[in-house]
Amino acid sequence: MSSKADLIEYRRNRETGEERSVFVLSHYSQVSRTKLEQNLIILKDRHGARAFVEIDDFPANLSEREAALKLANWLQRLSVAIEDNWTKP
Repeated sequence: MSSKADLIEYRRNRETGEERSVFVLSHYSQVSRTKLEQNLIILKDRHGARAFVEIDDFPANLSEREAALKLANWLQRLSVAIEDNWTKP
């Protein structure tokens, strides 16, 4: 499988009903032969859900153009992992 999302943490506050889920998003690129792993955090409360992606280990010393394109590549790959996990019945 080229991508997946694994639940690694779940917390629920019994008093408020607020929930926090942390998933590790993984995507393997057959073209570059690299594996990207980042955390997706979903917070739920009485108003709905909010999602955040933690970007760790982003390469340093890139030009502005290289940094923007690297981020675009990572976001695209993370999107594939999210869609593959949440569009399955």
